[in-house]
Amino acid sequence: MRPYQVATAAAIVLIAAVAMFDSRAAFSPSAGTAPGDVGSRWYPFWAATIMGVASVFVGYRALTTPQGVEGAFAGAKSLFAVLKLAVPMLGYALLIGGIRWRTTDFTYTIVPPFGFYLSTALYMGLFAWWLGRYKIWWVGAIAVAFPIVIFAVFEIGFRVSLPKSFLYDSGILPF
Repeated sequence: MRPYQVATAAAIVLIAAVAMFDSRAAFSPSAGTAPGDVGSRWYPFWAATIMGVASVFVGYRALTTPQGVEGAFAGAKSLFAVLKLAVPMLGYALLIGGIRWRTTDFTYTIVPPFGFYLSTALYMGLFAWWLGRYKIWWVGAIAVAFPIVIFAVFEIGFRVSLPKSFLYDSGILPF
């Protein structure tokens, strides 16, 4: 298992280095468009820096920490644990833009686009209920609070528009 961990850490360090090189203009005196503005490349540079440093740490730990005899996936129970994470993430990604099958003649829409916020509410609620085993009122609070906080941070604070749901198009929700 050790060679795979080290190789994965090295690949992530390489990706981080490319991202840092690509966003090196973050240190340009004319990075922002307004006084005090850090510019659009500041966040990608420092996010890549943190990712690269963390990957170096993970690679070092993989080289120096004794490894267990048994592999990470020791049976069907381990596979089910991975599927419990992967299948909801796939559903989450599909719900953001809606599930559509397009042919040359017609466009079939199976599920309308739920957008980022409604998909996040469903995803967080599912995880709180299914994996977290939270009580139903906490599930409801999480499913409502997370999209509202994300909306406030991105749409109001950063003025970044994220994908909206079909309820936004009909004027029912602000997202």
